[in-house]
Amino acid sequence: MGPDDMLDEALHGLARHARQTGRLTAVAEVRRRGDSRRRRRHLATAALGVALLGAVGAGVTVVHLAGPTRTTLPAAPNGTTPGPSAQSPSTGPTPNTAEPTSGSPSATPSATPSATPDAPKSSAPTDPLRLGGRRYVLLRPAAMESVVSLLDDGSLGEVDGDEGRRLFVFVPQGSGTYLVRTAEPNADGNRDCWQVRSAGSDPLTVVAAACSPDEPRQLFSIVVQGSEGGQRTYALSNNSAYLQYSDQRGLILEELGDAPLETVFRFVDNGAAPKQ
Repeated sequence: MGPDDMLDEALHGLARHARQTGRLTAVAEVRRRGDSRRRRRHLATAALGVALLGAVGAGVTVVHLAGPTRTTLPAAPNGTTPGPSAQSPSTGPTPNTAEPTSGSPSATPSATPSATPDAPKSSAPTDPLRLGGRRYVLLRPAAMESVVSLLDDGSLGEVDGDEGRRLFVFVPQGSGTYLVRTAEPNADGNRDCWQVRSAGSDPLTVVAAACSPDEPRQLFSIVVQGSEGGQRTYALSNNSAYLQYSDQRGLILEELGDAPLETVFRFVDNGAAPKQ
């Protein structure tokens, strides 16, 4: 049965229904409804075709993606495989990572000898003031004619005459320290050295003692402090306590703290030191 036959059959059915219900739908309305149904069928058919085409395309894409994964980088225009992207150079030294040529023994780098051999390191002089080979008289520039003397009672003081032993040899012990030894022997024929003595609350003083290089109280530091009358002056100390002159106590040792150094000495050369 063709579409027109179906339409006629439908119209006859509607006529029968109108006769039964008392209402009749216009012929033009009936035709409009028939046209609408045909357009909907055509649109449905076209949509089904588009859906089928999309499904086929998706299947092709899935098949393409499921193919074998590429494991090599594409070749660059010059035929070589491109490396990693360039980065800013490092500011530090670049290590040498070159590998030895295949088939050749790996060479161990040897230190390149210096063109000029290293000079031997010179040690600090043991006698920076070069006092060790001479005997000296010590005097304070402000003491006029008085000189330093190790008195017969064993104490260190200043004298205007020839009391005690007034000539001293400064025996270097390294690191700028010295033993201060008498150039003249005592009554027993012994030469003594200066040694710091503590007396409780009283100031430190210097006394005569048997020379012992291992005794820290006998190691005196001597430094150039300045000059007076064209001659050098020196400061003498033991463990940061300086040899100073006191109007009440004579020669004592005291730490300066914030006080300025007021007592310095001149060394007057009196010839070669006696041999031991």
